[in-house]
Amino acid sequence: MLMLDRYLVAGGRALDLATGAAIRWHVRRQPAKSSLSLFDVRAQAWLIDFDVRGHSRVEVWERPASGRFPAAAATDALDTFRAALADARDGRPRALDLAEPSTDTWARTHRLLAREARLAGFVPLAADALGAVLSQARWRWPSWLKDRSLVVFATNTSLTNDATLALFRLATKDARPHLIVRTATADRPWRPRMMAAPLHVHEQGAVDVIQGPEALIERSRQLRMTGQVTDAEAAARWGVLLTTGPEQAAARCALARCLIAQRRLLEARAALLSVSTAEAEELRNQIVRDAYEPKTEPAMVQAFLDVLRLCQEVDDASLALSRTCGLIRQHLSATCVAFVSRHRDQPYAITHAGASPPPPAHLEVALRVLDTGVPVPAADSAQSVEAAWPIRYGSSVVGAVWCRWAIGVPVVAQDIATLLGLAATAAAPAVHETVERLRTPMAAAGLIPDLIGDSPGMQTVRHAVLRAAASPFPVLIEGESGSGKELVARAVHAASVRRTRRFCALNCAALADELVEAELFGHTRGAFTGAIAERLGLFEEAQGGTLFLDEVAELSPRVQAKLLRTLQEGEVRRLGESTTRKTDARIVAATNRPLAGEVEVGRFRSDLRYRLDVLRISIPPLRDRLEDLPALVRHGWAQLAQRTGSRAVLSPAAFSLLGSYDWPGNVRELQNVLASIMVAGPARGVIGPQMLPAHITRAAAIGTRSTLAEARRAFESHYVRAALARAGGRLLVAARELGVSRQGLTKLMTRLDLEAAERGGAATH
Repeated sequence: MLMLDRYLVAGGRALDLATGAAIRWHVRRQPAKSSLSLFDVRAQAWLIDFDVRGHSRVEVWERPASGRFPAAAATDALDTFRAALADARDGRPRALDLAEPSTDTWARTHRLLAREARLAGFVPLAADALGAVLSQARWRWPSWLKDRSLVVFATNTSLTNDATLALFRLATKDARPHLIVRTATADRPWRPRMMAAPLHVHEQGAVDVIQGPEALIERSRQLRMTGQVTDAEAAARWGVLLTTGPEQAAARCALARCLIAQRRLLEARAALLSVSTAEAEELRNQIVRDAYEPKTEPAMVQAFLDVLRLCQEVDDASLALSRTCGLIRQHLSATCVAFVSRHRDQPYAITHAGASPPPPAHLEVALRVLDTGVPVPAADSAQSVEAAWPIRYGSSVVGAVWCRWAIGVPVVAQDIATLLGLAATAAAPAVHETVERLRTPMAAAGLIPDLIGDSPGMQTVRHAVLRAAASPFPVLIEGESGSGKELVARAVHAASVRRTRRFCALNCAALADELVEAELFGHTRGAFTGAIAERLGLFEEAQGGTLFLDEVAELSPRVQAKLLRTLQEGEVRRLGESTTRKTDARIVAATNRPLAGEVEVGRFRSDLRYRLDVLRISIPPLRDRLEDLPALVRHGWAQLAQRTGSRAVLSPAAFSLLGSYDWPGNVRELQNVLASIMVAGPARGVIGPQMLPAHITRAAAIGTRSTLAEARRAFESHYVRAALARAGGRLLVAARELGVSRQGLTKLMTRLDLEAAERGGAATH
């Protein structure tokens, strides 16, 4: 088992992979003020690493073999190491040379650098440990190292044969971010070691023995001239690892030539950073010339085909975008590439390729593209070169593809514009699908997760729910059918102190009077025909909880009277029984008609209304909060997709048509419409407006008037025609109904271009 990304634990023993030393660990639970610092000494052991996990602190202790505890390490080495880690994280593997006064001082620096590597997300290993691990795994990466970035420490070039081969394979056949730290100490001479013949392999057999660094460089040149660029790069990298001074400068130049031949210009530039020879300067100039030369048309066509193939062949849209980012980053040699969308007026990276996800503060260029829909070509900013391209789906901008390069890196504006434009077109459906899925509201935090929407009306409902939940009084919920009254009632119950008890619901309009009484108050055996056993009423079942009475205005006068007494006395009497029982159930009632109007017409008792209408919550109809429609559609669509396994998404045009309908059935009608669309539509892909029900498309067609004047004219024409039809074509009768004179009606019909036939040959009397 790998502990803290650095320590191998097996069979009760623990080994530090970075140093090869045996360690022991201890888990403490104590206040932070009593914690020890790094390299504190206790009982002949020093603290070489620690980590905080929750309320526990894992400490790693080591007893030095020499028994000595060196002084503090130099900070210069740590700063240099951090810079090298940043380069390696950005995909530029490199080697770092360090010189230490003695082996003892290196012991402390070694452990400090290993901890720094672990905190940066790398796995620190000694070169011999890496060789032993790969050798034992038959030269396959074990699962705990398969996808990890590495920092390998080689001290005084004392490498085993397995370590030498492991470094060779890492330098030639592996693209993972890695850093090799080579250290020389003053108390031991630096002796570069040449490879033995069996180790000069590149997934092939043995080759001739390499006699020295010059032979490595010459072999790299020969392989490059014969077109074996990969093998040439392997020999050059090995030469860089095993040489110093002028010999290493020549090896770096050989490596740069191999990288230039593969158009890996950024890596070639990095390989020459520490070399100041004339050959290196010539290669730098060549890199600049090559960088500003646009790629040939076949190369750009191939890049586009690669992007298109990814977007078409990968079913998962997020995975396709992630791989596309990596492909764009490879072709454009960018530091970071991301597909960007907007969330709450802030840009965020849907997926990216690079060291880490870019924060919103670094995506100002992408936000500008999202706002304007205008591409931003490669341009220098304060610390980098950035470019962004809009991604259009239909008539709207659904995202942007954004790239960043380090400052001073040569970029080709033509290549960038071509590839980003093509990628934005190819990836548009995947971006649209991913954005729609990410926008789907998850279970809301807090106590009212099912009340979807951020409109002022829904915010008022949420506040009213929380106020009602904090009180013990009855609640009356008013709203049209299908507006979500029961959801609000359940939210009141879930937010109250009664949430651990039962929530019982009764639809008062669905049962006859006798059955309503039996449901509410319960009955004894034989109380009426069919009462074969004793039964508890809902008041008793909801004891300590909440009783929800839906459509309470439909109760008969007799049931209203019994309900009023129960509310006044807090007692319930079962049907067929003479004794009363105490009840403690909170009443939440709901109605789709205002109780005040029902009281005026004599259908509802005023005293019962006052008992129920203590706290009132009014739910606005869906037509009055259409700004909540997108969130409701995404929430309902996500629930239906989870139940049916569908992977289809709605197109922007379908969203637009749904928003043009007034939804007389409110949220319940919306849920039914979405279910019918999902059943009738394809199992994956984009569902367009043609799949919507006919009554919604007709309503949208009627509602798409261009101006207010046209809408007013259509209404007046329809209204006058209806009045004429009711009057049997008699103008005088129709004029009286409309509240105008006969001459006024005649002028109105002339202005509305109503034909004489439509007037019905009306008489004037």
